[in-house]
Amino acid sequence: MTHWNPDSTRTIPRLAVAAGLFGLAFAGCGFDDPAGSSKGPAGALADGRLTRELETFWHGQMAPHEVAPGIYQAHGVGNTNLVVTKEGFVVIDGGLPTSAEDHRKLLSPVASGDARYVIATHAHADHAGGLSAWIGEDTIVVAHREFPESQRYLTSLVPFFMPRNKIYYPESVPDLPEVIAVPLFRQFYPHLEPTLLVDDTHRFELGGERFEVIHTPGAEGADSISVWLPDRKILFTGDFFGPIFPMWPNLYSIRGEKTRFALPYIESLNRVLDLAPEIIVPSHFLPVEGREKIREGVTRTRDAVQYVHDATVEGMNKGRDVYTLMKEIRLPPELELSEAHGKVSWGVRAIWEGYAGWFHHETPQLYAVPPQRIWPDVVALAGGPAAIAQLASERVAAGRPVEALHLSAMALAADPAHVPSLKARLAALEVLQQRSGGINHSETMWLKRQVEETQRILKD
Repeated sequence: MTHWNPDSTRTIPRLAVAAGLFGLAFAGCGFDDPAGSSKGPAGALADGRLTRELETFWHGQMAPHEVAPGIYQAHGVGNTNLVVTKEGFVVIDGGLPTSAEDHRKLLSPVASGDARYVIATHAHADHAGGLSAWIGEDTIVVAHREFPESQRYLTSLVPFFMPRNKIYYPESVPDLPEVIAVPLFRQFYPHLEPTLLVDDTHRFELGGERFEVIHTPGAEGADSISVWLPDRKILFTGDFFGPIFPMWPNLYSIRGEKTRFALPYIESLNRVLDLAPEIIVPSHFLPVEGREKIREGVTRTRDAVQYVHDATVEGMNKGRDVYTLMKEIRLPPELELSEAHGKVSWGVRAIWEGYAGWFHHETPQLYAVPPQRIWPDVVALAGGPAAIAQLASERVAAGRPVEALHLSAMALAADPAHVPSLKARLAALEVLQQRSGGINHSETMWLKRQVEETQRILKD
């Protein structure tokens, strides 16, 4: 197998303004700078192999990474995967649009000209964004039937998603006014037009290589597909498993997006088990090899999701509220999975609200009056923000930081510049940071932003 030299001084260019706009605005999973993240949330998962990948990933790649004979990868925030046959080649995911030119150059020694097929595993920009660079007049563009709708809603909500993605992927979204950033994004972001939409399975052959495009919904949305090479036992999975295998799936992304449902994901995992792949080729990081290793990881993921789903349903039927279930439901030791991308507690809530919706049978939820509206009144009745801030500080000291955040939020609604309340808020956030261990990327980045904002207000 061909590997790149991690000691090389050549580095794929950093993304500039346009790159940031393309960036990870819609990325489903990926760390904004893999080489710089080894000390961050993903690095906390490391079994040694992952740490090495994060430290060297994409930097200095001088040659295509050969996964198996005729199968190559170009690495980046999202990988471009390429299968070469005697009659042309197939591209499976294309990374970001801003890395497409680099990926084409890198892969040119093994594939020149336009692709015979390009396949988008789903509509996120770090997967579908770079595929346009490979499309010629006769290229067949393959995606799932739900892909156009996913692409539509993600594009239509650019002003909503962009500031949110800035929190979680700050290096990939530039500091530009919305009035500039949004039109630029909409002007330059490539819109993929599939010529072949798949429902459940589509089979084709090219140059003696058999391909099966399989619908695998669940972990990254309804439009998720995987590509199976049955003669080689190789499965291209996009983001089906998330960026690291195996891990707890991101059934809900806190940056927003539609809920991903547990039972379809379990069905997809069973489908993968039936295939019995010997190599998994994701669109982030390096392939996973070993039939037994893959079988064990897929089985554990399936059983973990089933366990949490069933425990949530059981709790709902017993009248338990969602917050109690989020706190109480934990995976047993034999089913434990990394929570670098999703969290079990968020999965519980995603399952609960996926079935029951947003109304938790609390009357005020039915009306357009948020609880924050009356917080200043409560603070006034308590004698002012000082009393609330003192109670918040006591809750931090008692190891109850979330309650402290609720209290400080009430006090700050009455006086946004109240220093004791801001200090209590900061202390609570720092406790949550320490407790989190930096394992989950989204939680880590959210808490980091909240801490920085609170520190800035205190400084000003």
